[in-house]
Order: sequence, then C-alpha cells, then structure tokens
Amino acid sequence: MQLTKTAINGGWEFKQRSSLNDSAASSFLPVAQFPTVAHIDLLHHKLISDPYIDDHELDCLWVNDADWTYRTSQVPQPEFQGPQTRAVLVFEGLDTVVDVLLNDTCILKSHNMHVQHRVDVTKLLKGSQGPNSLELRFSNAPEFARREKSRIGYKGNDTDVHFGGPERLFLRKAQYHWGWDWGPAVNTCGPWKPIYLEIFEQRIDDFLVRQETDSDLKRATLTIKGSVENCDQNQKATVEIQDPTGSVVQTSSLDILEGKFNTSLVVENPQLWYPHQYGAQPLYQVTVKIPDYDSRSQSIGIRRLRLLQHSLKHAEGTSFVFEVNNICLFAGGSCWIPNDFMLPRTTRRRYEDWLQLAKDGNQSMIRVWGGGIVESDDFYDICDRLGLLVWQDFLFACGNYPASQDFMDNVKMEAEQQLRRVGHHASLALWAGNNEDYMLAERFGWELDMKDEVGPWHETNFPAREIYERLLPSLVEKLGGDVPYWRSSPYGGSFSNDTTVGDTHIWDVWHGKLSPYQDYKAYTSRFISEFGFESCPSLRTLHRAITSPSERHSLSRTFDIHDKGPGHGRRYPMYMGENFRFRMNPLRDFVYCTQYMQAEAMKYAYNCWRREFRGPEEENCAGVLVWQLNDIWPGSSWALVDVDMYRKPAYYITKRALAKAVVGMERTVTKKPPYITTGYLPEKASADVWVVNGSLEALNATLKLRMFDIVTGSPVELPNSSGNLKDGHKLELPPNQTTEIGNIDIPNPDQTVFAAYLEDGQGTVLARWVSWPEPLRLVQLSRDLAVKISYEAGEDGTGDKLLVSTSAPVKGVMLSVPMTEEGDDAVFEDNFLDLVPGETVQVQVQGLKGRPVQSRFLYDWELEENFEL
Repeated sequence: MQLTKTAINGGWEFKQRSSLNDSAASSFLPVAQFPTVAHIDLLHHKLISDPYIDDHELDCLWVNDADWTYRTSQVPQPEFQGPQTRAVLVFEGLDTVVDVLLNDTCILKSHNMHVQHRVDVTKLLKGSQGPNSLELRFSNAPEFARREKSRIGYKGNDTDVHFGGPERLFLRKAQYHWGWDWGPAVNTCGPWKPIYLEIFEQRIDDFLVRQETDSDLKRATLTIKGSVENCDQNQKATVEIQDPTGSVVQTSSLDILEGKFNTSLVVENPQLWYPHQYGAQPLYQVTVKIPDYDSRSQSIGIRRLRLLQHSLKHAEGTSFVFEVNNICLFAGGSCWIPNDFMLPRTTRRRYEDWLQLAKDGNQSMIRVWGGGIVESDDFYDICDRLGLLVWQDFLFACGNYPASQDFMDNVKMEAEQQLRRVGHHASLALWAGNNEDYMLAERFGWELDMKDEVGPWHETNFPAREIYERLLPSLVEKLGGDVPYWRSSPYGGSFSNDTTVGDTHIWDVWHGKLSPYQDYKAYTSRFISEFGFESCPSLRTLHRAITSPSERHSLSRTFDIHDKGPGHGRRYPMYMGENFRFRMNPLRDFVYCTQYMQAEAMKYAYNCWRREFRGPEEENCAGVLVWQLNDIWPGSSWALVDVDMYRKPAYYITKRALAKAVVGMERTVTKKPPYITTGYLPEKASADVWVVNGSLEALNATLKLRMFDIVTGSPVELPNSSGNLKDGHKLELPPNQTTEIGNIDIPNPDQTVFAAYLEDGQGTVLARWVSWPEPLRLVQLSRDLAVKISYEAGEDGTGDKLLVSTSAPVKGVMLSVPMTEEGDDAVFEDNFLDLVPGETVQVQVQGLKGRPVQSRFLYDWELEENFEL
C-alpha cells in the first residue's frame, strides 16, 4: 500500500486549563484556525485585546503564564490492510511544554518547539473502535523554564541576560517570545505546526541529498542517502533526477542494505544555480521511490559554495568572502527576525512578499537570526527560487546557555532535524553557532580563552562552548554537505568582534559608545553581519498602533511603549541634534526626522564599507548585513521596512548602495582650525570619488560632475587648477570590484553641493551621488525652493511614472500619498532623493490609482509661512 498522510486539522477546540483569568476560555471553544496558538484563538473570540495595539501588551501578559488544552475527536480510524501496516502520528511542531494523549493514553511528552515528533500509535488505534480523541495539554513555558533553571543550575547571574530572564536559556523555545528590544513579550503556546496521521507499510526516512561541484564547474556529484522503515531483505529502490525543465536525465537502482541506502550520481555540465545578481536559479529534482510504498523528493540547485579566508595584500588578518561558482561576492543584505509572534499566521504569500522586497532592494543575503526559528520550508524554497543566499544561525541568542547532558541531547536532536530538513537548499550559505554569545562572554567575564581548543568547557561558567565548538560543528560536518559552519556571530581573531578576522557586529554606533555614525569607517571589518540605526515606522502604521489622537506624539507613554529600544528617548535627539535641525512634534515631522537620520547613517555605512571590496586579495570588507529587514509589530525599530511593509528611506538607501553600479564620494579634510581655538570645524574642501562595478564584465562609462550653490541654486564652476578629476572623465572599470577614480577640490565647500553621475555610452545614468556639506544643521536652504512632481500614467493604470525636479539643491525628498487619501500608500520604486537643479529623476510607482502625490524634504517646515528659527 502507498503511504497516506491525513491532516488532523478539523474539530479542534481549546480552553484554559489554569485559572489566571476565569472569564477567558474557561470552557472549550472552537479554534480560529489550525495550526494555531492560544493568542490567535483568544483574539478570534475577543477574549483579549490585540497585544500589538496601544498598551494591550500588559493586559495580555497573563496569557503567557496560563496553561492550555487543545483537543479534537476527529482522528481518523485507519484501515489496517495487513500485519505490516503502521499508523504514526506526526507532530511537526508543538509550542512548547506539552503532554499528548491519544484516547486518554499519554503517548508523548515534549519540551522543544523546534523538533518534529513521530509517535507509532498502531497498537492504540488497532484496539480502537473510534472515534479517536487527541488531546494536547500545554503547560506555560516560563514556569517550566524556571524549574529547569533551578534543576540544572545557572552558571551566570540574573543581571547578565539580555531580554527576558535567564530562565529562557533553559527551554528550547524561540527566544524572542520572552520579548526583545524590537517587540513585546508575547510568549505563545499551542500546536504551531501541522499534525497528521501517516498510514504505511514501508516508508523512506532520513532522506538526505548533498552535492559537491568540481572547481571547473563541469561536473557535480550528488550524494543520496536514507533509510527505509519495515523494508524487506534484498529490496531495491529507484532514484531519479529531473533537470530544471522536468526532463528525466538519470535513473538508477538502489540497493537497500539493512534498511539503508547510499549512492552517488554524477551530473555532467550541470545548469548552475546563482545568486540573483549573477545568473539564473535552475533547480533539479531528486526523487527516491519504493514502488507501491513511498517516494521522497528534494529540489537541488547545483552550485559550488565556499567561504574564503585568505590573507590580504594591504590589510591585516584574513578575508571573509562567500564564493559561489568561483565568483567572490559582496554579500549585501539584511538580518531577518520572525515574521510574527503568532507564527501560524505567517503564510507562504507573506514570505514571498518580504523576500521579493529584499531582492527588489538589490539584497543578496538574508541572515536568519538565532533568537527566532529555523524558518519554514517555504522560506528557503522561496530563497532558492529568488536567488537569495541565507546565513542561518542555530537557535541561541544573547545568553549563557547550559550544557547538561540532557540539554545537549535535546539540542542534538533539534540540530540534526533542522540540518536534514533545510540543509539541501541551494540558498543556504552558512550555519552559525549562535548570536552574540561570545561577545557577551567577554562583556560579562564568563570564562573564555579563545586559544583554548581543548576544554572541557562544561566545567567553566561558559559551558555552551561544548555546544558551539563540539556538538554543532560535528553535526554540520556529518549532515551539512558543503555549507560551512562558523562558531558564532560575531566571531574571529583574538576576540569575538575582531575587525581583521571573521564577522563583526557594529553596535558602538547607536548602542555602546554612542559613536557618531560618521565613525562607521573606523569600524570597517572583513564582514559586518549586524549594525543598525533606529527609526519610527510610517505615520500610517503609528496611527494604527496608537489609537488615541492625544497620544500620537513623540513624548507620549504609548509612543514609548511602541519603541522597545533602550535609551531611545536620549538617542534620537542626541544624534539628530548633532547633525541637523529637527522637530519632535508634530508626529509627522518626528517620523520624518528619525527616518531621515536612519537613512543618512545607512548611507555613510554602505558608502565606506562597499568601497573596501577592491578585488582579488583586497576584499577588506566582503559583506554588510543591516539589522534588520523586517518588523514584527507596529513600532519603532532598526527595520528597513515596517510591519505594514511601508518602506522607510533607509530601504532606498541600501537599494542604491547595493546596485550593480554605484558612485561613491567622501569629503576629506583639507584644513584644520587653529589649534588655539575651539568650536570650529575642519574644512573639507576636497572629495574622493570611486565607482563600484558589481557586474562580471568590465564597464566603460563616463563620469559627469556638477556643483551648485545651495542657497541660490546657481551652478558653480568646476575647478581646473587642482585635483585630478574633470567632468566627462572616461572610465574603464574592472568587474566585481571598486575602482578609485580620484579627487576634486570643492569651491566654497560649506555652501556647495557636488553631484556625480555615471553614464553608459548611450548617456543613460547608471548611478548618481549628491554630496552635501556637513553637519547639515549649519546649512540653510533656498527660501524659494520648490520641488516639482509631474505625472505620466501607465497604459494599464499601473506602473505610473513620476518626474521629480527642483529649483535649488534639496535633501531627502520623500514621496507619498497623503494620509487624507483612502487606502495604503503607493509603492515607489525609488524614494528619499537628493536633487539638484537641471535634472529630472524618474520614479516608477505602483498602486497610485489616480491619487495625488505629496513630497517632503529636510527643513521643509522652515519654508512655512511665519516660521522663525
């Protein structure tokens, strides 16, 4: 008989088993959906308010500490066709501490939400006449975790844990459920992944496909392994490979020996999988079949993947470069946090929208952060198809985890399952042991000798080294194929955040020293896997989050609740006050100012860091992943895009910074003030210019240069007496690297804007950059400044085009549909523009639907009638 799989998704009901809130689900109620968690069902029945809105998080905290029961009587009664027929209940994910009963018999106890459980229930169901009942008795996670902390013993202290209490470290549950600095404390509970009943006589298990591609890329060897439950002696299986068109290109017979099979097949001249900037994403299908019983398939993108750490020509330490198909990559992208606290609400379409947004923003890598989950199969499948690389953290974040034997055994089961589940994906580029645990060990004085490669570490007060340096690397070596392992993020060199080896998290800007964002250049490292700058979400999103008009200002209690970043009340005005004249109120101005500041910080960072990808053996910086791409609720955070998918200005900055062609520019100090004086800034009357050619072909282009007076808008004549750059400079740019072009003097630099354009042979602008004097708090705009927007409709009512121009230099032009118009904002292909006179910038726009477009820009409030400084 062929294996059958029946989803158990009907007839589910839930109730609270504890008595924390007697009026909430004290008797069984139908669930809102399945899979589900308690918060979803309580919201559905209006028994709690939405914890994402106003201060309802506090009203919902009791749910975190309650116990819940889920049950159904719709478990089908199988038809057992012979003595070999087996019935297995499969639980893909249970969140988290649960006893499972089938027909009142306990069949499973679990306390790990990240693992799948398979329970043979053949005997129970054979003896049943039906109907069959399934009951899931969930105990609240915080209480269980506190008991585990007491039982195992904590090697740290209660003040050295970031986010939540130290009890979270003792339970294999998504760590962000205890609350983080970008979201509330919503500690969910319930059957968060599908449950189904399998009926079979024979079944393929532990199916594993891994690849090794030759250095000349002409031959790939696929290793195919697995086991078969209940197999007969001398039984055979078949393996089939389909090419990306669906044509069968190989078929082979497999011997099953002692219940296992293992073979290698060669694909000659394979169609190679590339990250989206460099080629297509063809996928092969590998299928193993046991005729009449079972079959298993996996999609494989054939590519040669390496992590290179070689010495550098002109810099200390070693590189940290991802190479795919012999192409060294500048891995630009962002970090990913879970899409929701209530994970069953996340759909494939939601993943597609977010990941397409990353691709549209020219991002090539997504880092799945270790405080969340190893994402759904859909997530990695979409990354395969879009050509996005994935850096995957194992699920440890910001803490001193235990390493008792039972905890290690639990972690081993979890890691093995996740390696098997997602390890075949072409998009997967790295497994990292944890997020920031080594960094915290150094901060809090846990025992960490980076030279000690022996241990035993379980006897120290940093026992988790046993996990990161023994357990996980051995599992990745066994099951991970060609995907490399890295002990932590950050990690490398003589200390965890060494800028000369490995990866770094740059948090001395915004956190730590609160360094100016202009200092990002000083933190250049081989690979920046985290850095960021906070800002508000869109005004539309804030209005949804804060329902009381009287609370819609930047100093309100509700506004503070929706910004979990510590110290944000000081950081915003400090950073803004150092750089430009800002407004705290009205709220629309504060939103613009924080988003403006985030974008300018990202611009500085990407500008200096991508410059350092200079070619072979000069990959001084080979990757930049901003914290973070996405948001989880309607609040302020480091996200480039808010939870309602409104793109912040920083999204457009990173999109331009990661384009195939980029012009970069940095003003340099030409004169310092007299040593005896204070309060005067150095003069920056010169600018370095460079160009990035991110394509794999040499590029012939022309550099056009323009200068303008800020106040009058009049052109400024380019100097011809100094510097080595001139307008119309012809360039021959080598592929896949940055090329230094030269420098130019800037007349009257405090009043002059400098614009550079890279054009191809047909005069098409490939890239542009506009350099302004800083700090911008000293700059005065033209009182007659006017931004003009004209509109050209697309033929089918979509894909409209806006033409944007200005009468004088203007900074940070942000386009949007006015809040007074119904519906969501339009989606602009480009936005947050620096403009100069004499140019017209075209912006494609989707979803405008005939509505007007408004613009705003830095200091537009100062042009209001009767405004006085």
